[in-house]
Amino acid sequence: MGFLNALIQSSLRFRDVLLPIGYTERSITWVINIGFQDEIQPTVVKKLKGELPLISPATPADRTSGKVSPALIVDKVSYISGLPDGSKKGDSTRIAHEEHKSYMDLLQECVKMTNDGQVKGIHDFLQRCSPFIPESKAGDLCAFQFEQQPWPTDSEKVQSFWSEYVAKRLSEDEQQCVICRQTNPITRILPFKATLVKGADPVQLCSFNLDAFQSLGKTSVEVEEGEGDNKKKKRRAGANAAICYSCASTAGQVLQHLVKLDKNKKDEEKTSGRHAAVLARDQRQALGNQIAIFWTKEPIELQAKDELKIDFEDLAKIPINEFDKMPEDAPPVKAGQIRDWLEAPFVGSKDLATLPTNRFYFAILSPNKSRLVVREWLETDIEPVRENIKRYISALRIVHPDGRGVWWPPLPAMLDALRSYTSTKQKGKEVPRIPALGPDVLRKLIRCIYTGTPPPETLLMRALRCFRVPDPPTEDREQRERQMLRRMAMTAAMKLILTYQKSEKEQRAMEEIETEDDTSSDYKRQAPYNCGRLLAILEAIQHGPYGKGVNTTLVDRFYGAASTAPATVFANLINMATKAHLPKLRREGKEFFKVRSSENAVNINDLMTEAFDAINSSGGFPPPLTCEEQAQFALGFYHQRAELRPPKKQFKVNPTGKVYTTGGK
Repeated sequence: MGFLNALIQSSLRFRDVLLPIGYTERSITWVINIGFQDEIQPTVVKKLKGELPLISPATPADRTSGKVSPALIVDKVSYISGLPDGSKKGDSTRIAHEEHKSYMDLLQECVKMTNDGQVKGIHDFLQRCSPFIPESKAGDLCAFQFEQQPWPTDSEKVQSFWSEYVAKRLSEDEQQCVICRQTNPITRILPFKATLVKGADPVQLCSFNLDAFQSLGKTSVEVEEGEGDNKKKKRRAGANAAICYSCASTAGQVLQHLVKLDKNKKDEEKTSGRHAAVLARDQRQALGNQIAIFWTKEPIELQAKDELKIDFEDLAKIPINEFDKMPEDAPPVKAGQIRDWLEAPFVGSKDLATLPTNRFYFAILSPNKSRLVVREWLETDIEPVRENIKRYISALRIVHPDGRGVWWPPLPAMLDALRSYTSTKQKGKEVPRIPALGPDVLRKLIRCIYTGTPPPETLLMRALRCFRVPDPPTEDREQRERQMLRRMAMTAAMKLILTYQKSEKEQRAMEEIETEDDTSSDYKRQAPYNCGRLLAILEAIQHGPYGKGVNTTLVDRFYGAASTAPATVFANLINMATKAHLPKLRREGKEFFKVRSSENAVNINDLMTEAFDAINSSGGFPPPLTCEEQAQFALGFYHQRAELRPPKKQFKVNPTGKVYTTGGK
């Protein structure tokens, strides 16, 4: 089944929330209130853009540059009043006259077919006068309303008329629809568009413009343009694949419902919705915007241990849902629940009976000017999706840089972190230094999450590159928090590559420096991991137990060399620590450091000796490291650094998922 088929077959599930065919939510700028008595003059009320969202007939897709094509009742001021639009090429007065005439003809036809009193009232009012709307622009949307009456667009007769009118206006010869297989009039233009990015132009649902799509019904023809010596041959696209109006409209309505994002208290769109999540935003390039949509053919729930019922789609959204901000004092509540959710059984006999025939759908969409680009399309059984998400999250989980808890970065945060942000002390001035990873990497990660394919190796190379760039010292708390979260995302990406195809015990062992599964870990016994630990210990010796007083650390200067060729660097670093820093700590009585895995302070000499012993038992300081070994080094360094962070408070998550404080260590 393809993307369009899945949208249409899912329409039965969403029938109660879908808008009428041919309708969309539009932001009205002006409302003309009409009284019942002829002597009552209409009052025009201005509405701020976006203040009055109204479900109304959508502008059909055949309204293009130079094409007059009215929408029913709600339309631009130029169509309603004949106000010329100076931004249009050609004779704007003539164009405005044609637009207004077409609008009036449409109203008259609607009155004839429906005998609707409100539509007749609008038509009669516009015949008597042209409404004067002060300070209006020809492109502003305008609607009509009668006193104490519902919106004229809410009438079922009006909705039915609009659907039949557009179907007739956009139809051509009868053919067999490639979706429903019925012989019906085929739409020459896909009827309506969907809005993927707020503020951007709507996009057509599908289009076939390349020869590669000829097998789907697309053909192209060679035509001659011009006369005489100016004749030129051009290849012009032919008709779209044979899709009837009903299928095309239904698919568009379902898509518009799926891409809808939630809003905050300020009526601003968030980064996710019930069936959508924004993976990437780019104001400069349309294709840089990538939106994921996901849904099941039939709704299905899971039953968690705390008797909370969870929609399967909520579980599927977790790996890609960008959180606005990680709480400063504790891991998010879901961190304590996610494992229960992944193990939870499906609810009820009805859900279990439909599970074998239910399907999980996932698509990544981008707007390309006025056309929709489907970057990725997945269709699979539901049960494997849950197992693949569980494996992905287990491979990605890692301790927070300050040791506050174990969490994993959502996909957008991880991709954003792998752009090596510029070093700056100015608040809000951080910008990416290198381009984002290409869409191919994103597609492979999506397949890793939901279908279980291995993650792309490119991720490891980029994470290693970015991890070598030190963070600048800053006194700004928010900037420091962003730095820590980016550092966590880089390390999690390396852990994902290293452990995805390893056992669950290895995945859990590499979450932090000390776990119950350490004896099963191969990585923690190897020299690269323990060399990374040693570098973090040497850095702590330089800082002292309170982590202050050094602007440029040995990590800032030597991390790149130490993580690629440990044997060439560590002799000098150890010599520096034993001759310069350790004697000072000994004199000041500051050799004991607090660590997070122990209630008692630990002598830093013992930690260094422990790392030495582990390195010696695995063959000593290694020669130049491979990329995989450099990732092991980075994980050892990251784990030991988190272990040695000056602890503030210890946070725990109880079985209900609530976070509480047990006090500092």
